Amino acid sequence: MATEKEMNELLLENVDKDKVRTRKMIGEYIIYYENVVIGGLYDDRLLVKTTKTALEELHRNPLVSPYPNAKEMILIADFTQHENLTDLFKTIKEELKK
Repeated sequence: MATEKEMNELLLENVDKDKVRTRKMIGEYIIYYENVVIGGLYDDRLLVKTTKTALEELHRNPLVSPYPNAKEMILIADFTQHENLTDLFKTIKEELKK
């Protein structure tokens, strides 16, 4: 199942579009924060990379695989209810760059 265009548009409405962009790839959307891949929209689900801070902040969120044999990522089930996705994405990017 591919991610719907409307899901991508909803995500972009909830973030700072000057810092966050998406790119459609094989029916899904890869999410970039300042040109660093921090997650994606897979099967209409927001998944972010696992970093120390993301795991601490989202400790109640399940880890799921975006596709068979892929590394698990953190599921953010209702991202419209998350306080500040842009800050979360920035934190993930900074930790990935270390």
